Amino acid sequence: MAGHSHWAQIKHKKAVVDAKRGQLISKLIRAITIAAREGNNPETNYKLRSAIERAKEFQVPLENIERAIKKGETKEDNLEEIIFEAYLGDVQILIKAITDNKNRTVGDIRHLLNRHNARLAEPGSVIWNFKEKGVIVISKDNSEKVLEFADLIEDYEEKKEDILLITEVNNFNELKNKLELKQIEIKDSYLEFRPINILENTDDNLKTKTNQLVEELLNLDDVDEVFTNLQES
Repeated sequence: MAGHSHWAQIKHKKAVVDAKRGQLISKLIRAITIAAREGNNPETNYKLRSAIERAKEFQVPLENIERAIKKGETKEDNLEEIIFEAYLGDVQILIKAITDNKNRTVGDIRHLLNRHNARLAEPGSVIWNFKEKGVIVISKDNSEKVLEFADLIEDYEEKKEDILLITEVNNFNELKNKLELKQIEIKDSYLEFRPINILENTDDNLKTKTNQLVEELLNLDDVDEVFTNLQES
């Protein structure tokens, strides 16, 4: 099992999310604004569709979503998306940030990494081991129904009662649309950077330290998502 985006962890911590709803809503809105710069149509802009669906899941009002899209179209802000690369021991970490002040964000991330005995890495030294993919989660009961879409499915993973369909990002919207037309329930869908080479057989102490670091990174205002190459438990 690959080291997935830790956005999924946020979704399953409703109590934590509710306590920090303001910060979360701000992150969701900024992600929509950044995505909308590549086009305002979610049917052709897979990043925008994913960002909108993520916002709707947390009941972000439609008017806020529409306002964020317009901001992205007009570029009336100083937001930029930055990928930071880091190491904690042998664990590779990608940190996706959306910020209007790069110096502040770098300082916050570096300070937190130092506290956990982790470090920023040189650009390119970590991201080479990750590829951005689309992930669509369906029930195992529908496994045979998706065989006709095999040309759009790059890989799959079984997880308890679910199947994770892995697809190229350019095929993400098309696969979702075809599943919906086939009336196959989509339990979840998202974009994530997935590791090519997974770090396996690590000790529990390193896993605990990694999870703690990831959680604290996600608590930073400017950090949107975190990805690692650590094998999931």
